Amino acid sequence: MNLILRNILLISSLFFYNYLFAEESGQWLSPETVEGTETVDLQQAKIMHANGVKFIDVRSSRQYIKRHIPGAIQLYINDGFDEKNLLKHVKYDEPFVVYCNGAHCSLSYKAATKAVSWGFTQIKYYRDGFRAWRKDGNPLEYGVQ
Repeated sequence: MNLILRNILLISSLFFYNYLFAEESGQWLSPETVEGTETVDLQQAKIMHANGVKFIDVRSSRQYIKRHIPGAIQLYINDGFDEKNLLKHVKYDEPFVVYCNGAHCSLSYKAATKAVSWGFTQIKYYRDGFRAWRKDGNPLEYGVQ
């Protein structure tokens, strides 16, 4: 009986693991979309950046200071990203881009979900995030604004 139970637990664990982690890379992937937001790719993010759309960086202060997308506003998801602080930078109906380190980072997904729940309506979820921006050779900014 213990062998059967152990096998059931093992199989269940494998299914759960495959659900949470991408099969091809072995790493967790953030959802491709967030209900109530528009997912944008690198090219769309570059156009929005050039057009002055605000970027919200939800990574840690350490990561932000090291380098970030030029002009991005840092509101770390675990310390500072709340409705009141977000409203200091964008209005409920104003478009803004939220990003973190990329598809293997859950911070922008969490931030986008929270912003939807607070009533923001023009959230652009940049799932590919900072890594795609940097890898493409786009400008970077260093330090604190």
